[in-house]
Amino acid sequence: MKLLASDTSPYARKCRILIQEFGLVNRVDVVDAHPFQDGQTLLDANPLGRVPCLIMDDGRALTESTLIASYLNDVASNRWSSDWDDRRLEALGTGLLDLAVGRRIEMVRDEAIFSEYWIKRREQGILRALDQLEAEFDGDIAIKAMGPLTIAVGLGYLDFRFPESNWRDGRANLLKLFESWSARDSYISTEPPTSI
Repeated sequence: MKLLASDTSPYARKCRILIQEFGLVNRVDVVDAHPFQDGQTLLDANPLGRVPCLIMDDGRALTESTLIASYLNDVASNRWSSDWDDRRLEALGTGLLDLAVGRRIEMVRDEAIFSEYWIKRREQGILRALDQLEAEFDGDIAIKAMGPLTIAVGLGYLDFRFPESNWRDGRANLLKLFESWSARDSYISTEPPTSI
């Protein structure tokens, strides 16, 4: 299998972490594919031109990190259990990623088409999501599950792209979750580059 990924994509990072957590490093080659360069390998596998994209052994491709994560979980020998609560948290975490990535894209656009409205709207959504997630965690939720992982990746992305966000302030539960994940080898080894 091949995972087409970018070092700065939080969606791809989630999948790269899972490859390590599930012991699939020898079964999945991670191939660098920058989505804005429209490389032919990526476009042939995923006409949407987005990462991550997992090319399965039979040549078919899976797109979207949530689908890829489910597939990796299915082929792993040390599967994570999942229930509707975990899937709900994963969806909230993915929404957090969507808002943060959308904010980033808006902020690097040409100033002539820059939209303060959309930046503010996404910022407000990020804050609401963080507050909701803080309220969800009471310390009893399993860390090694798709929801907590997705949230931890989202928090890491906020640190990477928006260090001024101060998401830790007043969010002890999210901080505990983040510290649990950020100490793991799979999380450390997939940190995005600091020079971008």
